Amino acid sequence: MTGNITPVTAHGGDILTYALAHGGKTPLDFSANINPLGMPASVKAAAIAAVDDCAAYPDPHCRMLRDALSRAEGLPREWFFCGNGAADVIFRLAVALKPRAALVTAPTFSEYEGSLNAVGCEVRRHALLERDGFRVTDAILGAADGADAVYVCNPNNPTGVLTPPELLLRLAERCAKSGAYLIVDECFNDFIDAPEEYSVRRHLAAHSNIVILRSFTKLYAMPGVRLGYCACADAGLMRRLYDAGPPWAVSGIAQACGIAALGEREFARESREYVARERSRLSDGLKALGFTVFDGAANYLLIISALKTDLAAELAARGILIRTCGNYAGLDGTFYRAAVRSTEDNDALLKALKDITEGK
Repeated sequence: MTGNITPVTAHGGDILTYALAHGGKTPLDFSANINPLGMPASVKAAAIAAVDDCAAYPDPHCRMLRDALSRAEGLPREWFFCGNGAADVIFRLAVALKPRAALVTAPTFSEYEGSLNAVGCEVRRHALLERDGFRVTDAILGAADGADAVYVCNPNNPTGVLTPPELLLRLAERCAKSGAYLIVDECFNDFIDAPEEYSVRRHLAAHSNIVILRSFTKLYAMPGVRLGYCACADAGLMRRLYDAGPPWAVSGIAQACGIAALGEREFARESREYVARERSRLSDGLKALGFTVFDGAANYLLIISALKTDLAAELAARGILIRTCGNYAGLDGTFYRAAVRSTEDNDALLKALKDITEGK
């Protein structure tokens, strides 16, 4: 009989594995892109209060949460589907859409391809080139031909690079002509300087083949709660999402947290401003140390290290985690992603990197 089997994770934020290997020590985690301001007090209070209702099943249709989303987003309640994190929605979309062929960019979030592989879909990768700053260009329009679904992360993970909304609209129109869906992942949209300007939400009514993915995880610092959603004007697709996975996907605690979070407009604004300041400062510090830094717009930065050493291992030995990006399609082991954290934490990262570059 074999011993305990620990599944391999392709993502950041695996602080438990680190703690188990380092005598219970908690690392400074730059590998997960979570709001450095932390969870709002109202969300924490909502989670605690919701415990009293845990003796009853949660609403499988998330009606109160979808009502709150409708008010916040200015869209009909019927256009929203809520799931156990954005990853749950991504996998449900693959089951509901059943695409024969799909297009994903490379590099990008791995769960798109993982969900498509799970339903036997042919996955085509559209390479984003380093010489273009990993930007999505007009070349994606031709690459989308013949695909039943096209996935674009905006801003992209792990590059942080934005795709102009005009290009996304042209892509949606091209997809519509062939009956394809355009799935736009806006999970990091909350952190960019002009979130409304870059969202395709205003195009949903006229383009029922657009699906927007969003998450509460990053902005409200609640990855352990697990809450995400999608928005789309295709009523048939939204109904099929309920049958694409188990019922009660969203706990009562998660629903209560989501409703509370949607009322935190000032918190969202403060978070954007804080992250913008620290992103600029962290980027300047990394460049001063000799790292190549890509011009990302989210709460993380993609960097290239020219050091002849495993940067992630060097930092881990100093109690700091960053995301190694060699397992992203289109990147290699010289690429790393670092979250934008608090001023104090960012200074600690820069200090550790300075020591490493100086051979200390």
